[in-house]
Amino acid sequence: MKQNFILGFILASVFVIMAMGVWKILPKQRVEEAANIGLGTRKISIVTSFYPLYFFASELGGDRSDVKNITPAGVEPHDYEPTARDVIDIQNSNLLILNGGGFEAWGAKIKGELSNDNVKVVEAGEGLFVNNDPHVWLSPEVAKSMIKNILLGMIKSDPENEAYYTRNMINLVERLEKLQKDYVSGLMTCQSRDVVVSHEAFEYLAKEFNLEQIAISGLSPEEEPSTKKLVEISKFIKEKGIKYIFFETLVSPKLAETIANEVGAKTLVLNPLEGLSEDEQGKKNYFTIMEDNLANLRIALECQ
Repeated sequence: MKQNFILGFILASVFVIMAMGVWKILPKQRVEEAANIGLGTRKISIVTSFYPLYFFASELGGDRSDVKNITPAGVEPHDYEPTARDVIDIQNSNLLILNGGGFEAWGAKIKGELSNDNVKVVEAGEGLFVNNDPHVWLSPEVAKSMIKNILLGMIKSDPENEAYYTRNMINLVERLEKLQKDYVSGLMTCQSRDVVVSHEAFEYLAKEFNLEQIAISGLSPEEEPSTKKLVEISKFIKEKGIKYIFFETLVSPKLAETIANEVGAKTLVLNPLEGLSEDEQGKKNYFTIMEDNLANLRIALECQ
């Protein structure tokens, strides 16, 4: 599977790479050898818009990168606006990584205002969005393509470390493939496939693993559901005998708790990984939270 992904990565990216003039198809041994060559103390400076991009860029960049996430811990990123300090950091960076798909309301504006031509901008979700849903990072399969987009931006900004970043990409893809296997086996035999969530963030995850997302709010957690929709969801939960309703760590759980109390259900966390809470920072990462999500899905769906 790893070899197929790498081949797909090369084929899908060949036009961009030829234009950049930096790509060489190397056997893995030569990639390892080239990646281990020290290139001094210079590090690529990267700014990311929110946590998953920060995690992916940090994993690819390793000790040859300085990566900053501008959305603070504990802050929901949908409506976050960069501060003046954030804008300065972006202007002084080599690479700005956005999600795209409308997730960053400020993204188009800041791209137009960048005065430093040396700042490259990459949208990790470019070409991956379906139905205007920006939450692509929650599918491990789609996350591989996000990583490819990030890698291309890093190589364009810092071609000298191409082999190093590519080696790290291979390692990261291997971890995503293990995560996929955990989800496939963990969700193989379940009493239900219906997942009631606080906002419409899990469609890519649901599609990959044959689940059905029923969202209380829309694509943004700040969208208020209508009374009609709440009645329909409550009716659906009762008819299907759903025992758990999921809430998130960065938004109020009150709506999920209210519905749960009304229908006699319980609540569990299903983390959309839009950011880390202050308590999670330094203790959790993309993979540990995805595994926590799997554990809670197995409880809610009564998986064997």
